[in-house]
Amino acid sequence: MNYLDQFLIPVIGIKLGTSFYDFKIDDTFFDQFEYSEIKIGNVDVHVVMEKEEKLMHFHFTLRGSVRVPCDRCYEPIDQEISGEEDLIVKFGADFHEESETVQIIPEGENQFNVSQFLYEYVHLLLPIRRVHPEDENGVSACDPEVIKRIEELEKPSEPDPRWEILNKLKTKN
Repeated sequence: MNYLDQFLIPVIGIKLGTSFYDFKIDDTFFDQFEYSEIKIGNVDVHVVMEKEEKLMHFHFTLRGSVRVPCDRCYEPIDQEISGEEDLIVKFGADFHEESETVQIIPEGENQFNVSQFLYEYVHLLLPIRRVHPEDENGVSACDPEVIKRIEELEKPSEPDPRWEILNKLKTKN
């Protein structure tokens, strides 16, 4: 059995109305996606599905944490994530994406796999900038050796003497 098959939601045989699903996303989940920057994680997913005659409305609630590299020192950092996403699945002639939040699946399809959507939602919940937090004294929890190297690179250097000559020309005019 394929690991991602547990994220299949039946389409045929489900009565109209509300259905609930709960999923646990862990390290094995992220291993299924070859280029995932997340390798370690623990995320709880609660899904509320409203099935209507010609469409299904999914509401996903995600809460947990994932381990990602720090943008400053590249050491692992545990990042808390929490959020909600919505997806509408309509029945049509074939598979295609109508928009970011609307998917079309064939009329005769008997199940819908939400694993790719969960993978994307977890990544979308990550902050743009991920760095280790600072302690109460304002000291970063990043690798001290890397911080030292960064500070050395940020020190102002002696100005290039060629700029001095150009500045003199600028002031003459």
